[in-house]
Order: sequence, then C-alpha cells, then structure tokens
Amino acid sequence: MSANNLKTNWQTKKLGEVCWKVKKLGEISKINYGYTEKASFKKIGPKFLRITDIQDNCVDWGTVPFCKIGKDELSKYLLSEGDIVFARTGATTGKSFLLTNPPLAVFASYLIKLRILNLEILAPEFLFLFFQTKTYWDKIETGLSGSAQGGFNATKLAEISVPLPPLPEQQRIVAILDEAFAAIATAKKNAEKNLQNARELFESYLQSIFANTGEGWEEKRLGDVTIKIGSGATPRGGNESYKDEGISLIRSMNVHDRNFKEKNLAFIDEEQAKDLSNVTLEENDILLNITGASVARCCIVPVEYLPARVNQHVSIIRPKQGVINSYFLNYLLTSKFYKDQLLFTGEQGATRQAITKVQIQDFKICFPKSLPEQRSIVAKLDALSLETKKLEAIYQQKLADLDELKKSVLEKAFNGGLA
Repeated sequence: MSANNLKTNWQTKKLGEVCWKVKKLGEISKINYGYTEKASFKKIGPKFLRITDIQDNCVDWGTVPFCKIGKDELSKYLLSEGDIVFARTGATTGKSFLLTNPPLAVFASYLIKLRILNLEILAPEFLFLFFQTKTYWDKIETGLSGSAQGGFNATKLAEISVPLPPLPEQQRIVAILDEAFAAIATAKKNAEKNLQNARELFESYLQSIFANTGEGWEEKRLGDVTIKIGSGATPRGGNESYKDEGISLIRSMNVHDRNFKEKNLAFIDEEQAKDLSNVTLEENDILLNITGASVARCCIVPVEYLPARVNQHVSIIRPKQGVINSYFLNYLLTSKFYKDQLLFTGEQGATRQAITKVQIQDFKICFPKSLPEQRSIVAKLDALSLETKKLEAIYQQKLADLDELKKSVLEKAFNGGLA
C-alpha cells in the first residue's frame, strides 16, 4: 500500500485544538504554563518537576524536589498519566516528556503542560513520538528564530500542526515504533559497550606499563629530567584582545589527554607575544593543564600550531631529549597510575584544583634509563592506540548510523510510509 493511500484518512490539527488546561473551575483554555515556587528537598508538598529533572527521556522521581502549593491551585498544576510536559526556554527548548504513572507532582514554570482533550481522537504516545520528528524540531527552530527571549511560548506551541490518522492507525504506528526503537536501543547499547571496551583495553595496557616497572628503570623528579617548566598569562584585555589570526595562544580548553583540540584556539599579535616570550613553545613540548576542572590533562603541542604561547592555566614541560623521550613522558603522565597522582596533587589547593610549578618539579616519575627502550614502548603504544582509534571510529559510525535510522523510521511513520 502506498504512503498516499495510507494517508487517505489522515487529518491535520493544531495542538491548540487537541490539548487543554484547567485554569479555574469550569473554565477551559488550551495550554498550561507551570507553577512558580522555590524547590525544596524537604517533603513539604507534591513533587516539583523541573526541566533539569528530565534527562535522557527519563525522570528519577526519587531525586525530584518538593514544593509548597495551595489546595486551590493543585488541580491546575497537577500532573496526570498521559500529560506531556514541554521545555519552553533555555538550551533544551522543545524537549518533551510523556508522563507515565507519575507520583503526586506539579510542574515548574519553565515547563508547559499539554493534555489531550479527547483520547478517542489522539493518543498521547503518538503525539509524544511526533515531538521527536524533524518536522517538529524544524518548527521549534523557526519559532525560536523569531523570539527575542530565546524561548518558545504557549501561543506558538498551540499553532503547531500535527498529523492525525485514525486512532487505530496511531496505535499501530506507536507499536511499530516502540518495537523498532527498542531494537535500536539494544544495538546502541552493544555498540557503546564495544566502544567502552576498546578504550578500556588501551588504558589497561597503558596502566600495566607504568604501574609495573622492571630492571633498568630509575626514579627521578620531573625537575631533574626537564629543561623548562612554566606557565604563561592572558594578554591584557582578556578575550577582547584576541586576534582573528596570528600567533597561537593555547588555553586549557585546547589541551586534552594525548589530544590537542583546535576548537576555540586563540590568537595574539607579535606585540602581545613579546610579553609572553618566556613561554614560547617548541617542537615536542608537553602541555599540562594546571588549574580548574581540566587539571592534569596533558598532550604534546602539534608542530602545525607553532609559533605559540600558553596562558596561565597551561604549563610547558620541556624534557631533556637525551634523558627522556617527549612522547614517552606524555604517555606516562596520562596513564592512570600517574594521572591519579597528578589529580591528587591538584586537589591539595586551598580554594580550587591547581598544580604549582614547584609541585610539577618535585613530581616523581619512574622510567627506563635506555632511550631505545623508551622509544620501543612508545612504538607499541602508538600501534595499539591506532588500532583502538580505528575500532572507536567503527563504533562511533555505528552509533551515528543507528541515530539516523531512528530519525528515518520516525519520519517515515509520520509521512504515512509504514505499510
């Protein structure tokens, strides 16, 4: 049967025609904004559902706070089976959640509640699935682009048109999609597990190398095996002083474990760079984040981003090349054995996570005295890392393909293409 034949009995209605709210006893309007009140983790009333409580299309009601609300207002904001709540502002604008067997709960002011007027015309599960289609999200984007407040209000929501096949067809579509999505979810879970296993295999091997040292290894302070340890500064004027091009200024957001990320790379001019001449980067320098949540992340500066400087949140570690190989040291500092020690060092700061220059200099490491042995270890780790990245790429692509499959099945369903 063709899609056109399947859609012969389909209608189209606006959400405002199929959803309702109770504002006062006996008064009916279309869509209901949430309740404004402070959340409390003391049991002072019903549960108080907020946007942040909805994660990955799930609500952990055990962690949802409570709120005070009068009996005369409770019915207006009470959540019931089959209600759909909708985020009307913020980064998650458009996100929806279908209530199934909720506890005694009301919803917060940044949510909108949709309740279907006639369950013999529209199934809540069908409408909720529509809220995941590209058609729906395109309408959200269009509505947001014309909003000075960056949100999506009840009026715009009420104007959204939804496809409306006969109820038996809705139920059939819901059943097919539920089965398809369950299969996709299982496939995604397997791919995610395989991805995790691939990463853990590499990290386990890396850990084993540096946690179990052998003959010919020696222990020294980092200060004894380096010719430079030091961090930079932010040019006067901060972000406003950065240029569109010029000399790279590397910040902590660019430094990830064994991975340099170009995104948000800042640039400074020659005059600004002169003020940071003491932290001029050289090929094979190691970058170590020394403050904040990203403390202890570590990588080697890619040569293509030179000339470069670092700001005050990143330290340069320049090894004595006749003593220790830069790539070996980078692997060492990012192994769990040493990473945990660096993180512990960073947590000793009085007010925030930070590692000082003296702490880096005094940080003890154990390594082979033989440079050829260091290079041999690097070669083995590079080979395993390459294979791991290949596996990661395969599983990441599989996850992307599964997401696209879900979108494709969803669009096909709402275009009447499910035979």
